Amino acid sequence: MKCLPTSYGEARYALLAPLLLGIVAGFTVSSCGDSESYNGIASASHSMLIVVSPHPDDESIMAAGTMYRYAHEPGWSVEVVFLSSGDAAGIPGPCREPTEQEKKRKIIELREEEARRACSILGIEATHVHFLRYPDKQLVATSTFSGGRRHDSFTPEGTSAVEELTRFLPRLVPEGTRHVTIITTSLWDAHPDHRTAYWGARQAAQVVATEQRIRVQLLSAIVHDEFPRGPEWCCLGDIVWPNEGPFLDYFTLSDIPERPRPPIWDVLFNVGDLRTIRSASLSAHTSQVEGNAELCMILLWKPYYQRWMEKIEEAFYEEYFVP
Repeated sequence: MKCLPTSYGEARYALLAPLLLGIVAGFTVSSCGDSESYNGIASASHSMLIVVSPHPDDESIMAAGTMYRYAHEPGWSVEVVFLSSGDAAGIPGPCREPTEQEKKRKIIELREEEARRACSILGIEATHVHFLRYPDKQLVATSTFSGGRRHDSFTPEGTSAVEELTRFLPRLVPEGTRHVTIITTSLWDAHPDHRTAYWGARQAAQVVATEQRIRVQLLSAIVHDEFPRGPEWCCLGDIVWPNEGPFLDYFTLSDIPERPRPPIWDVLFNVGDLRTIRSASLSAHTSQVEGNAELCMILLWKPYYQRWMEKIEEAFYEEYFVP
């Protein structure tokens, strides 16, 4: 059974005042059934956080502080799953490599090593980091707006990715686990791979709840926003989202006819005490933050990463799935 604290069609204005004041010290969570939490982390004899990241760097953008706290919380274990290793990060063509295939192999190798380094900074060992290696930007065939959001038709690779996440994530959850939190990107995200990750994580949450009889919290974040008349594959919205400054400004999210501004997030996590951790974990993705000329990986919009590094808030939409 799924339990939503608030309809996706309604803004969470009750959270807006503390959001703008920047005084939220932990998770702000609407109750949905019995609440067992302290500072945003549910009490547990053994609980799990599973992070489903579309590409290396998305995990640090959306949840570095949250991941660090869970990784250092007694009774919790953390697993990180990367849907794609970001093989399309370079300019098309072989670059300095003899073939395009060889260039992509090196990009995958580089970005996976950067991901392991970022996770290590967050307190997550390499044995708990998993790479599914689906092709970058090849998971959605077509995307149309309807009802205020995108609706995607998956490619065969995208269908396979959703199905594999649905199978793989439940296998990470050992017997005796009391609670599972899954963090991923949002269905409101402009990047098609990010929405694919959301649907795979959501289906996996349903499986864990119904078949393993475990309460699951699903948190999802917007990493890339839409942009008026922007390309279907994204990411012109990076020009405006996120906003400058340490606090996330909800009103920076685009409000356009085909995709009105999404509802305000349900959960806001203040990670001001972990600002250096956020910056360090994101900086570990050197090829994305600085570029890599050897592999023709060009940094097109440096302020995007600088703005994420300075953030002291992590915001999520929230859903619950209960047995």
